Amino acid sequence: MPNYKYRVIFEDGRIGRGKIIAANRASAIDKLKTDNNQPIMLKKMNDYAKYNTKVDYRKIKKNPAAARSKKKKKKIDITKMTLKELKEMDVHPFTTIKPKDIIAFVNDIYILKQSKFTNVQALQAVYDGTENPVFKDVIEDLLIGVESGERLYNMMEVYPKVFPPMFVNFVKVGEESGNLDTALLYARDYVEENRVLKKKIVGAIVPRVLQFALIIIAMFIALIIGVPIVQEVYDMFDSDQQIPKATQIGLSVAQWSVEHWYMFVIIMAVVYAIFYIYTHTGRGRYNWDKFLMTCPVLGDLVTNIIISKFFTAMLLNLKNGMRIQESLDVSKSVSSNYYFLSALETGKANILSGGSWIEPFSENKIFKPMVREMLTIGMKTDLTEMMEKVNEYIRSEINEALERFVKVLPEVTYAIVGVALIAFVITVMIPLINVYMGSFISIS
Repeated sequence: MPNYKYRVIFEDGRIGRGKIIAANRASAIDKLKTDNNQPIMLKKMNDYAKYNTKVDYRKIKKNPAAARSKKKKKKIDITKMTLKELKEMDVHPFTTIKPKDIIAFVNDIYILKQSKFTNVQALQAVYDGTENPVFKDVIEDLLIGVESGERLYNMMEVYPKVFPPMFVNFVKVGEESGNLDTALLYARDYVEENRVLKKKIVGAIVPRVLQFALIIIAMFIALIIGVPIVQEVYDMFDSDQQIPKATQIGLSVAQWSVEHWYMFVIIMAVVYAIFYIYTHTGRGRYNWDKFLMTCPVLGDLVTNIIISKFFTAMLLNLKNGMRIQESLDVSKSVSSNYYFLSALETGKANILSGGSWIEPFSENKIFKPMVREMLTIGMKTDLTEMMEKVNEYIRSEINEALERFVKVLPEVTYAIVGVALIAFVITVMIPLINVYMGSFISIS
């Protein structure tokens, strides 16, 4: 049955909108007129939108929490569709929601809120002006939920890939404290900082990983092709020299690799499966997250990024009058690292027993001595002011850790490539030089 978008006036005068499934237009109108609702707009949705409906909005008036329930997506069999149906489908397979879309969204909402727009009016205006079809659908769902009485941050939680927990936390604190304008600025700065940091990390890692992978693949192909050539050269010159042991081993490895290439695929699949299963257990996830935060070079970068996000959220909560324990509890949503969360839960328990929430982070070597001392002093003076200074320090540490990582990564890559190159020279080049030089001497 087709889906319809609708807009109705409820009995109490409120205007609502949503999506409804009905056999035809008349049936949809009859459904909407129940409970004395007055339909003012009804529009048939295209097939693609129907298959990707996320929420059952027919129940949104009676149960606003239903807006957060997701429906299972149906698969579209394109091979069974006619050309006309394919043309009518509003499909955007390569359209994504980028950070710049989120930043523009926040800027627009902020300006409209400054102009005394309500949340519904602001979302409606932004929805009308949004060109990205995927993001437009998300904003429409936000609008429907807010019109039905839901909080904006509750609707954003439905889309964690669009609005990360840190972003939602900012909006939540802003809505509950009545300072949504200020919270939106924090959220915008957070998205922008994340975008810049991600760009730096990707720019540092991706080119070198690709370079490393291409060189290793080239060396492996050269080994497979080059080692058999050595045997042919020895046979061609009727050399009485024995092929070096290293070359013989290389020839055996090359032949085995060509004949049993699928074994590499199986081994990689098994290793990945074991890693996936292990890291999806409580202990395995804890150990992996601990390794990420404590490993050389990369550990400092990961740790400082997590701390920076946590302190930013905690700082906003403290500024809005939350107690330390409440702020810790709310701010934990910005991180999914088990090692960090374990220290956080211990810190919350320490507060209840009259201890320090800072000590577990120091004992697990998450907080550096300087951070620990600054926070300890802040607890005795003004924690909010001191945490702002700590956050500035952490941001400088992130830049330094990123610079170290950028410097070390090429060195590690070149070291591995160098080992592979030496193996290639020993296995292929030296035997060829030996046989050519031996032949040259015998001819002379």
